Amino acid sequence: MAEKQHSLNFCNNVLTVNGVVQVVEISEREAQLKLSHNVLVVRGTGLNVAKLDREQGVLQLETQSISQISYKQGALNLKGLFK
Repeated sequence: MAEKQHSLNFCNNVLTVNGVVQVVEISEREAQLKLSHNVLVVRGTGLNVAKLDREQGVLQLETQSISQISYKQGALNLKGLFK
């Protein structure tokens, strides 16, 4: 399967992300969005889903501010696996 491309656009306090496969987690301070081969992490304040189109893979986040945008390779979380 070909890798699905993604893009980011920020305008008027709205972050538009194309290429979203799944919304992993979202709160007022952090959104984790699964892309084809990694996870996009958006941190800020006042994050709120304005629009979600699952068929097209488009998510629009309204925000008061964005403090960080980063990528996590793979979505494996080992927290709690070993005690």
